[in-house]
This record gives sequence, C-alpha cells and structure tokens, in this order.
Amino acid sequence: MTDHDPAHHAKALAAIEKLPPEAYMVFFASQVEGLTYVEIAQREGMSLEQVQDHMLEAIRIIVREMQ
Repeated sequence: MTDHDPAHHAKALAAIEKLPPEAYMVFFASQVEGLTYVEIAQREGMSLEQVQDHMLEAIRIIVREMQ
C-alpha cells in the first residue's frame, strides 16, 4: 500500500471521522489549517497541555485504525 493508494486514503479519512470532536478540531486546525498548538490553544480557549492531549489522542486513534 502506498501513500497514493485510494484505499489508504479512504481508510485514513474513516479513521479521522472516528475522532472525538475536540480531538478532531485540534487535528484539523493543526494539519489542515496549519495552526501551531499555541495558536489553537488561544483560539479555542484551551491550555497548551489540553491541545497536546487532544492531538495525542487523535494520533493514537488514527494509528490504531490504520493498522
């Protein structure tokens, strides 16, 4: 499976859709909008630690679902 494989992309999108709302928001803001964790924290009224925790949760879920 390569990064250009449509099945791989579909699996990745399905994994992202399974994220809890706050983890999804942090993941989207970071990876799509290009915001830093500090910018996300300021925009969303969260602590930097909360942003980091949500991103870690998102990554764990995506990795688990991609296996």
